[in-house]
Amino acid sequence: MKNAPFGHRLTHSLTAALMVAVMLAALVHGRSPAAADPGAERAAETYLRALLAGDGATARSLSPTRPADKFGPCPFARMPRLEQARVDAHRAAVSFSGAVRDGELPDEGALVLTMLDDVKGNPWRVRQVAFFTEPPLGARIPPRSVTRRDEAQEPAATEAARRYLAAWLKGDYRTMDKLAFDWLARLRDRQPATIRDIEFDSTPAPGAEIKLTFTAKVILYRVLPKTLSGTLFAMREEGRWKIRSNELTF
Repeated sequence: MKNAPFGHRLTHSLTAALMVAVMLAALVHGRSPAAADPGAERAAETYLRALLAGDGATARSLSPTRPADKFGPCPFARMPRLEQARVDAHRAAVSFSGAVRDGELPDEGALVLTMLDDVKGNPWRVRQVAFFTEPPLGARIPPRSVTRRDEAQEPAATEAARRYLAAWLKGDYRTMDKLAFDWLARLRDRQPATIRDIEFDSTPAPGAEIKLTFTAKVILYRVLPKTLSGTLFAMREEGRWKIRSNELTF
């Protein structure tokens, strides 16, 4: 399966929502006939509808709260090779390439980071980890540093990405949590897209999780039909299905 198709420049909330589909999408994965717990699929569908609508409150209510549940097992077999960050004001991208544990994942992509003005020390936080072979349209991944001020931020952004991945490889979820940007808290209610239809295929995943591959028919801005494909993970936390999408999603 190729990257989820995108069109035109997207709003901030829609960009974040659609990137959920490309974090473990851009995949060349097959379908599976295994059936998921219906509750997991309902949670995933509600989560996706909330993202597309910019409903941060609902998306957060369906997101894990324990750090180990939020991030899950590291998808990398070892530390990937990192390129120097590319910075555009408060957003940065650090491209990576390296061995992954899931054969359905591309072995390249980028970490996308946000700079926080009110943080002492290194101000960069990782929004998500996107796996792709070609950057999807509308993803707002900086192709280069724009100004000299941006260039001066390249080392700090690159180091934040390296620390995040190093912590993930060690299973140090508390450190990851400190280095992560909670983009769900910034979603705003909008109606840039609606889901007309959605189908799920699922397989068991390590740690009693369920891997949910989805294909959704979406209408953007009430007139533009698109097909959105991607993968989410569902796990139980305190007896409820929660959806992890930090690295499966941007």
